[in-house]
Amino acid sequence: MIELYLMRHGIAADLGEGGILKDEDRPLTPEGRMRMKQAAAGLKELALKFNVILTSPLLRCRQTAEAVAEVLDLQHRVKIMESLAPGKAFATGEGGHAEIFLELGAYQFDKALLVGHMPDLSEVASFLLAGNRNLNIEFKKGTLCAIEVTSLPPRGPGLLRYLLTPKQMRGLNKGK
Repeated sequence: MIELYLMRHGIAADLGEGGILKDEDRPLTPEGRMRMKQAAAGLKELALKFNVILTSPLLRCRQTAEAVAEVLDLQHRVKIMESLAPGKAFATGEGGHAEIFLELGAYQFDKALLVGHMPDLSEVASFLLAGNRNLNIEFKKGTLCAIEVTSLPPRGPGLLRYLLTPKQMRGLNKGK
């Protein structure tokens, strides 16, 4: 079994804020960084260990992945994955396969965290669960979705293990 954990980036600065002119340069806000670390502390309570943390090349995703990796002590496992950039997941690669599944094939893992954007993450989750991109799955900023599949690219429907909001993840660490 392969476990894929899909996470949307945390709260990011708006375009124009602090002189930010390009979408790819938008960083997490201080609140966004703090909330992602708190959410990661909740994930630590679940004893999650990822073989690899794959992130969109955009700054806010890289910072989200780094915050989670720091809390889980997995900094050496963070890698940039181009197909997690906005609009790239389902670009057609070799043999007509979606680019995201071709790129995932380059990694050896049984548990991977993928940090990306909307609507791409919703479409990836839909494809993993239903074999098409028609399900509408909401990923608020910082949401985590756990899906189990038997192979990549998936052959048959995956299994939704859980969908956690950032607030729920932060709640896992309450009282510690």
